[in-house]
Amino acid sequence: MKEPYGENRGGQGLGRLFWLLYLGESASAVGTAASVIALPVVSFTNSGDVRLAGFISTALSLGIVLARLPAGLLADRYERRTLLLVCNCVGALVLGALAVLEAVGEARWGILLGTAFILGAVGSTLAPAENVAVRNFVDAELLPRALALIQSRAAVAMIAGPLAGSVLLKVDAAWVFAADAVTYSVAVFCAALLPTGAGPRTDEQPPLKAVAEGLRFLWHSPFLRYGALNATVLNLVFNGLLIVIIASAEGSGAGSLGIGVQTAALGAGALAGSFTAAPAARHLPAGPGIACSTGVVAAGLLGFATVHSTWGAALLLAVATSAGPVITVIITSTQMRITPPRLQGRVHSGSGFLSQAVAPFGPALAGAGSHAFGLTPTVAGAALVVLLLAVSGGFVATRHGLTSDVSEQFEGESMEVKRG
Repeated sequence: MKEPYGENRGGQGLGRLFWLLYLGESASAVGTAASVIALPVVSFTNSGDVRLAGFISTALSLGIVLARLPAGLLADRYERRTLLLVCNCVGALVLGALAVLEAVGEARWGILLGTAFILGAVGSTLAPAENVAVRNFVDAELLPRALALIQSRAAVAMIAGPLAGSVLLKVDAAWVFAADAVTYSVAVFCAALLPTGAGPRTDEQPPLKAVAEGLRFLWHSPFLRYGALNATVLNLVFNGLLIVIIASAEGSGAGSLGIGVQTAALGAGALAGSFTAAPAARHLPAGPGIACSTGVVAAGLLGFATVHSTWGAALLLAVATSAGPVITVIITSTQMRITPPRLQGRVHSGSGFLSQAVAPFGPALAGAGSHAFGLTPTVAGAALVVLLLAVSGGFVATRHGLTSDVSEQFEGESMEVKRG
């Protein structure tokens, strides 16, 4: 089978195709981060019922989780450019319609609920399509750099999206959704400039059998199993941190300022970590890289549990989240290299499915733990779990020989694809 993007490989830069993909998806990521804040706010403003606002966020999470496994199959079976175009067009149309409805006062709760679900499903479908496209567009040795840029995009969206959404909400909520529709339109334009052809695809297996094939491959790889476990545990911990931050700030008298500073530190730390992720993934073998980075998370959490000043706690939270992009880049780049091209989408979706499914339970677990044991023991317990995760990750990666030389395996697979 011919490699469709071979003309863009072999250079020192990431290439025009990667930057088109990156810029388009970055625009929609920032816009969606604003809409994620605006949807429950508009629901609460219109109804005055906090429960209905909560259902909006739940619908978003359900869309992400329910679309996760089918999205991997779509990324393996259909042309990724087409998937990017269709999903971003859906996002632009849905948000454009919602902006009009909000402007005329007809954005009822059911419409907001449906929009949240669709946005979650669209984002979940875009993720594996982009992941597989990156592997096709970028040379093996440049994968850590490309993935680190995607991590920095997520951190910037986490900071800029809510800020932009808050400003536009004060003017008119319709402007938030209109702006997000524009960002999806930018993504459509960038995707339209990508070439046709999508590399290896699956045979036309029945959907359930095809999904099961990807899950079996993931389960039979000790490293990929560990990567899924790592993402699940860290998602639970970090999603629960907001509840801990709120309770800690209120208990210490720091109030809303403390909450704002410490929450912003989460995004700032992730952004800083994205700058070190590529060098760490290039120069550290997978075992030590994962063990050290996950250990940094544990150390940051333990420090946060024992330091009670607002700025000190914010600094330690930033330290903890700074290791997240490093872990993600090491695991994802290795996953890309050891997974056969025809299974890339399904393995990517399968590895993220469990973490996405259990992430909403993080705040509930943090709240229950804090109520039963207190804030400090709860966070210290989470730090201990993460420390055990770090040790087991180093053991798994080292025992199964996953070092920096896996790039040779990837290159071997690439040659097989070209010869096929």
